[in-house]
Amino acid sequence: MTHGQIKTAAVLDFDLHYGDGTEDIFSGLEAVSMFNPNEPDRMTYLKKVETFLNDLQVDIIGISAGFDNHEEDWGGLLQTDDYFVMGRMVKERALKTGAGYFGVLEGGYNHSVLGQNVLALVEGMSA
Repeated sequence: MTHGQIKTAAVLDFDLHYGDGTEDIFSGLEAVSMFNPNEPDRMTYLKKVETFLNDLQVDIIGISAGFDNHEEDWGGLLQTDDYFVMGRMVKERALKTGAGYFGVLEGGYNHSVLGQNVLALVEGMSA
């Protein structure tokens, strides 16, 4: 990568409502890979995220961080620790490949657990 230039990117979108315009923005651009796991059980979900990340060789990884798939929110699937794990997976892949990484908060509906989930992701990205 030439300093300051991004030629390839990936978006891990773990929001329950996939896309929210992101896919429309990047559709047709071969340089951008998008992934939204849609699995019925959390272990398969996390494994699919891991597989997606392990196959990446990009300049930057973005996370569309929606927390509505939490076990105490609409999706009813993921635990708070799972957000830590996904954040750590992104960080590890970025460090291994020299990529940058960031997250964009997309929200969640259960405000009693949202802060914990966001913190878990941030801690995973910085652990």
